[in-house]
Amino acid sequence: MQQLSYRGRGALRVEQVGAAALEPGQVRVRVHSTGLCMSDIYGYSGVNDRRDAVLGEGETLVMGHEIAGHVQERGDAGPAVGTPVAINPIFGCGACERCARGDENLCARRTVVGCAPGAPGGYAESVVVPARAVHPLPDGTPLEWGALVEPLTVGFHGVRLADLAPEDSVLVIGGGIIGLGAALAARRRVGDRVLVLEPVPARRALAQRLGLFAVAPERVLGGERRFDVVLDCVARPETFAGAVAALPPQGLVVLVGIWADEIPLPVSAVVGAEIRIMGSYGYDHDDFADVVAWVGRGEVDLDPIVEHRVGFDGVIEAFGAYADGSLRAVRTLFQPTKE
Repeated sequence: MQQLSYRGRGALRVEQVGAAALEPGQVRVRVHSTGLCMSDIYGYSGVNDRRDAVLGEGETLVMGHEIAGHVQERGDAGPAVGTPVAINPIFGCGACERCARGDENLCARRTVVGCAPGAPGGYAESVVVPARAVHPLPDGTPLEWGALVEPLTVGFHGVRLADLAPEDSVLVIGGGIIGLGAALAARRRVGDRVLVLEPVPARRALAQRLGLFAVAPERVLGGERRFDVVLDCVARPETFAGAVAALPPQGLVVLVGIWADEIPLPVSAVVGAEIRIMGSYGYDHDDFADVVAWVGRGEVDLDPIVEHRVGFDGVIEAFGAYADGSLRAVRTLFQPTKE
């Protein structure tokens, strides 16, 4: 089969390799669509070293963790062959206390498909994952939408951790797909009391097509308006400082994005107003299942989110275009069978 291989320091290459053998408890999914996540772009382009850091000498990483496709082969578990599925790429060891509580995303021995050489991801014709990682899509769900479940669930998880009350006002910083997922999830809790901040006009327009309220950051940050909860889906120094400033005393900021490993902390503002800061990493199995069901109900037309599609012949070019800023699609889908 073909796959997109990464060997560190920006080295991407399409290669022909043998398909991995199927072990008990696993299924093989023929990939239909895999989202190009900015975490992969940042690793490829050197913004951070999270992709290079996992590579040992001579190892290959197959990235791609936002995956949808059809079950191609199953062992002793999993949905029937041909079932359309979305893949939850995060799974824990299954034996520790956190896994027993359902918090596989916080397991110290967790695996993330597409983020380790031993767990090849979805920039390939097929991918092998544990049977418990595949979620059948409800009848009638566009298969492309299955590739949006993973990033939308990242935003959903941050909202769940925030434990919003119906009367809360919510500010979401960032109109990328994580921010859109957070805003859509927050709207399910508090209705129209959600505002998205996004500097790019095209992304504001996309948020509005999804039924959200979106404005430029300068319309809010630095002003007098305050929100009960802020979800920072970017986590740059300026967005975190703006999030803290947009909160009343004892307000909550949830950090969902990771732009860099470290950013400054406005200590005086945080301490003086007793601001609460919470991190949000990934999601758990129930979060993923919840978003699969929500996507399947078709309450929101998600088609506008998919702005670009590439096959093997265009995926490396797409990585480069995201890295140099010439491509800014909210979501590009890699589709191995795209002509």
